[in-house]
Amino acid sequence: MTRRLCALLLVAGLAACSKQSTPPIDATAPDAAASADVQARVPAPPKAPASPGPARPPASLDLPDRLRALGTEPFWSADVAGTTLTYGTPDFPSGISITVARRDGADFAEWSGTLDGKPLTLRVEKGPCSDGMSDRIYPYRVTRTIGPEIEQGCARPR
Repeated sequence: MTRRLCALLLVAGLAACSKQSTPPIDATAPDAAASADVQARVPAPPKAPASPGPARPPASLDLPDRLRALGTEPFWSADVAGTTLTYGTPDFPSGISITVARRDGADFAEWSGTLDGKPLTLRVEKGPCSDGMSDRIYPYRVTRTIGPEIEQGCARPR
């Protein structure tokens, strides 16, 4: 009889260990049985997916490989091809080439580098643009910054 009792206690103990734990019942709830039933049916909150790390936002502008930007009063131009930007003025019509890095945002593309020790940024946004001197409408608007100087311009594929 002792062996049977030990075997029964062992089986009962194993069965108790294999049960999943259930959430505690709110004994202060008006209907404790209903509270236990609801708690038993509530799924665990989903785990948030692991973040793959910072991602480069997709370029929203369909920009050509080569781009020509220009501004008037004062006159300036910027030709972009890959990581090279050639900046020209009436005083330097052949231009000065600098290395630039591209950054894409939700609605813009921006090239940044250094010209004569000053930060240069060329920000391009999609949208019609007039140079103010001709009847030509360009497909892109441009903001050119050199140090504290900010000028507006237009751009087109080159």
